[in-house]
Amino acid sequence: MKKLELVLIICMLIAPLIVKSQNYKTQPLSSEIKTISVNKNGDWLQPPFINLHSGDFIRINFDRLGENSFNRLRYKLVHCNADWTPSTLSYIEYLDGFNDNYIEDYASSVNTTVEYTNFGINIPNQDLSLKVSGNYAVIVYEEDNQDNILLNACFSVIDNVISISGGMSSNTLIDSHKEHHQISFIINHQNISIKDPLEELKVFVRQNNRLDNQKVLVKPTYIQPNRLVYEQNKDLIFEAGNEYRRFESVSYRYNGLNIDRTEYVRPYNYTYIIPDQIRAYKRYIYDQDQNGRFYIRNAEASDNDIDADYFYTKFSLSAEDPILNRIYVTGDFCYNIFGEDNLMQYDYEQKEYYTTILLKQGAYNYLYLAQDGDKYSTAPMEGNYYETENEYQIFVYYRPIGERSDKLIGFLNIAK
Repeated sequence: MKKLELVLIICMLIAPLIVKSQNYKTQPLSSEIKTISVNKNGDWLQPPFINLHSGDFIRINFDRLGENSFNRLRYKLVHCNADWTPSTLSYIEYLDGFNDNYIEDYASSVNTTVEYTNFGINIPNQDLSLKVSGNYAVIVYEEDNQDNILLNACFSVIDNVISISGGMSSNTLIDSHKEHHQISFIINHQNISIKDPLEELKVFVRQNNRLDNQKVLVKPTYIQPNRLVYEQNKDLIFEAGNEYRRFESVSYRYNGLNIDRTEYVRPYNYTYIIPDQIRAYKRYIYDQDQNGRFYIRNAEASDNDIDADYFYTKFSLSAEDPILNRIYVTGDFCYNIFGEDNLMQYDYEQKEYYTTILLKQGAYNYLYLAQDGDKYSTAPMEGNYYETENEYQIFVYYRPIGERSDKLIGFLNIAK
């Protein structure tokens, strides 16, 4: 057999395995897709988690840019394991209804310099409802080409059969009232028989919906009758960080919060955030942020979904000298993903880090994170302050012996 033929056969054999191992996350998969938001009941402050059979719904909203963006789109749902890889369940096991539907809610932008079509999906809806708890990925693709996937949007469905109590402390195993937060919690499972918690449970803990510093736990500190105790655990320590920075690009007529200026340079608008300063090793200053969220708003509009325009938005961070680490601007608006789009460049002449991102008008939270190996830290640019107010989400997944998927049986949001 020729070497080329052998390579082709191997590729065909491993291709299904590659697809199967995919970890889904909310993100655009096409440069045409912008401003993906996923929340509960259409409330931008509510994270994308709903209770099973509760009457609540997940709202997914996004834009497709371009003159030909009005093309019809379809979507399907994929049930996922705790690590966001596809589960082995067939769609008839996790859905009532059809799993290939048109997006019926869409409209073109009005009087904007950047043309786009806004799309919206509510789940559940008249076409489908959810039968089991767990993680779900919504896959959006072209009407006549399922292989052209445009975006993934992820959410979770909870079947509360356990209760979780817990809290956050700045008195940690690393330091006391300085730079870290420690999470402690107790899982009460008197309503469900967990024979082997080390094998049957998976626990995930997030800070402000970030995936880069998410903690994955298997072993509790103490196993008690109907109780699992997680405390004094080094794996539950997070950098405290700092309050998110904020800006509001809600108008081209006047400067919003922390906007230096907005200019129209045919054919687009350009807005400049007031240059930021490094906040590490300085005094902590409280600010009422929204822990990384964004809200689309045009002050002169009646329908923000289609009247808000897109501005090329420049971020800049003053720094006398570059540091060895790569610096990223991050927040929910870039899906807490680190890539070329939100990587900062250093300007030796201006002595600043900078990047420009195309963003829809609105109010935004953001931070500057430094890459350290495969981790990202607030320490070099934002600092770590124990007074910082964060949100911590705890997810508990359950898969008893013999089951084929992870059920999400408990959730707790801790907000300082």
